[in-house]
Amino acid sequence: MTPTIVRRHFIFPLFSLGALMAASACCLVPGAGTPALPASLSESALPTVTGSATYREWMMPPAGSVLKVVLQDTSRADAAAVDPAEWSAPLDAGGVPKAFTLTPNAPLDARLTYTVRATVLGPDAALLWTTDTVLRVPVGAGANLDMGELVMVKVTPYEPPALPLGGGVWIIESIGGMLVNRARPPTITFGEDGRVSGFGGCNRFNGGYTQKGAKVSFTPVMMTMMACAAANTNQLESALGAALQGDATYVVNGDGLLTLTGANGTEITAMQAPELKLAGTSWTVEGMGGVAVVSGSEPGITFTVDGQINGTTGCNRFFGGYAQDGETVSFTGTGMTKMACMGEGLMAQEAAFGGILSGAAKASVDGLGRLTITGANGAGFVAAPVLTAEAARDPALLHGAEWVVEDINRTGVIDNSRLTLMFGEDGRVNGSTNCNRLSGLYAADGGTITFTPLATTRRACLGEALSGQERKYMSALGGEMAWTITADGALELTGDEGRRVLLRR
Repeated sequence: MTPTIVRRHFIFPLFSLGALMAASACCLVPGAGTPALPASLSESALPTVTGSATYREWMMPPAGSVLKVVLQDTSRADAAAVDPAEWSAPLDAGGVPKAFTLTPNAPLDARLTYTVRATVLGPDAALLWTTDTVLRVPVGAGANLDMGELVMVKVTPYEPPALPLGGGVWIIESIGGMLVNRARPPTITFGEDGRVSGFGGCNRFNGGYTQKGAKVSFTPVMMTMMACAAANTNQLESALGAALQGDATYVVNGDGLLTLTGANGTEITAMQAPELKLAGTSWTVEGMGGVAVVSGSEPGITFTVDGQINGTTGCNRFFGGYAQDGETVSFTGTGMTKMACMGEGLMAQEAAFGGILSGAAKASVDGLGRLTITGANGAGFVAAPVLTAEAARDPALLHGAEWVVEDINRTGVIDNSRLTLMFGEDGRVNGSTNCNRLSGLYAADGGTITFTPLATTRRACLGEALSGQERKYMSALGGEMAWTITADGALELTGDEGRRVLLRR
């Protein structure tokens, strides 16, 4: 009997509950909506995540910094985290610690993994502090999930490795998007002693610099003030000088191209000059520290491929040996003939030049292709290359800076007059007769240059002598002419009927 009674008691409440639910359903008022869930069930589905965030350093972040706390869904290792909730607050007033409350925008799923991350971002959005451990949220532990105190660690700013700026000459290819003169390209050298120097295309510059990672800071860089005749050279030099002020950034790509971006946004691109190889080269000295070079008796030096040097001091012949290791050149066994030097200044020139060719010296080549040798005693010389016959006929040598006429048909030119030619890479030629401007087209190969008929403006010359010189100059130019670069760097143009024009830069 007892089991029957228990069973009846058990069935009756279920039936009663069903009846009540049916009665409730039948009595809903249309439009009244679904009854709200119990308060406890709603809070369990949409918990809040609270806590505070701080860091241990006794310092204020930069003005404009923000503390940011994010609730993240990190369930899938192969996908980006999803952020169900985010909270942020400025740190200009109060600093840390600072309490936070995260309210998810959807119920949390107990089958998923949620974490909390706190960061401090600077005014430029740079990461300054961050939590460095996984802080997992205990889903289902209650309506309010307290994460306690989150301690952030200071982030060390990333500094790219130092890039190879120092120890060589960079040949500039463009400045502010403008291509430079390839015949006389600007250069920039970052010395290992913290000095920066170079050639702007017309003037020279120098100053100081410091390097840290991909940042280079220039101390005042000064440039000489010589007027530049070549087209747009002044504009390029001005842009170069402005870019080499204050802080700049740079990058060297996989092809070795340097892109230097100045504080004013101007970009300079450059390639490092090829490694200096002296073997098989010859040079004529243009200048020497401490003494004047005697015109017409300039020293010259040849480096042979078998490790020997020979040449002239301007008076006596010399000979010896050398060994090159990068920028270091070691001279050994240098000797010379003993002829007396009678010309003024020749003995001082010979003594100074011979002193440089002893022991270890430093060698470098600038953007103009000039060699600088600095001896162990600190004295040095600058020398221009002696071109081979083949190199002296490269049409690229015509381009760039203005050529100034020195002689017409071996009769000279009038003192204080200025006649010029400039050959563009686009096949155009222009210049001056001293009275008028001339212009036309040209084509050049390895030994011949052909001019189209050259046109001039119509301004009258101030004097019959200048008019006659203009006529002689225009008659000497034109048609097909042979051209060459002489051993001393002059441009010689020769044509039929004895036509000859000699020009120098």
